[in-house]
Amino acid sequence: MINNNYIYNISTKETLEKANKIGKYETESLLTDGFIHFSKLHQVKMVVNKFYDDITGLVVLVVDTSKLKEELKYEEPSEPMNLDNSFPHLYGPLNLDAIVDVVELSLFLEKNLIHPDTKAMIEHYDFDRLPVEGTYFKSTYRSTMKTSKGVPCGTAMIGMYCAEPLSVSCFHRLPYDEIWHVYGGDPFYLVLLNSDGTSKNILMGTNPLEGQKIQFVIPAHTWQAGYMMPGGRFSLFGCTMAPGFTGAEFEAGIAKDLILKYPEWKKEIVCLSVNGEATKMPEGFSK
Repeated sequence: MINNNYIYNISTKETLEKANKIGKYETESLLTDGFIHFSKLHQVKMVVNKFYDDITGLVVLVVDTSKLKEELKYEEPSEPMNLDNSFPHLYGPLNLDAIVDVVELSLFLEKNLIHPDTKAMIEHYDFDRLPVEGTYFKSTYRSTMKTSKGVPCGTAMIGMYCAEPLSVSCFHRLPYDEIWHVYGGDPFYLVLLNSDGTSKNILMGTNPLEGQKIQFVIPAHTWQAGYMMPGGRFSLFGCTMAPGFTGAEFEAGIAKDLILKYPEWKKEIVCLSVNGEATKMPEGFSK
């Protein structure tokens, strides 16, 4: 992904899972040096070879600098790197909504450029990332009226799945019905795992004459996940709820637990479990 507004942090899944639990991303260098180390795109491979050559299970965080809440400085490293010696340093914790993609290191080093159509959609809607779930989204409506529990009477959002950067929905469930709407792009799947052990695979898209659904209601308390059909560029959709969505009522599933009950969906569960061990969104989050 080439974008001058992006910087890159080499990390581990464990560090990212911890960040999702506490609501912010921190590293040991923030305590020892006062900042988090980042790289520019062309610096990533060199940094990996110099400092991470014998470490496995690494991921690369792609960070949008326009979303950062702490001060970012471009400074020379403590020792010469025989390359562009201006490295990004973030002087404070990294806010999770600035992370626009998380990629396995081996895949990152082989990544293709983001497709212009996908890039245009991301920039047009100024998408954010849902905590834990990681899906691109933009809130479009939150009712000012509240239920007796203090929940908005209704909410609406626009979301997008894509392969590059990766955007999917991990398995999660909500206490209210959720209505999905298709707006454009490529078809996508919704996988539904019911409490009685049954399951469904719903094809969403803009061509109802080919069996694609342009609207679908996911019942409350159903484990749900979603992803774009392989080979597509992006899938644009919307979700509405009444009562509305709040992060406090969101519950993500843990892969090993879901596989025990729904073994026939093991492949999808493993692939879509981008939440790791995180099950709750940060306190107070709403979309």
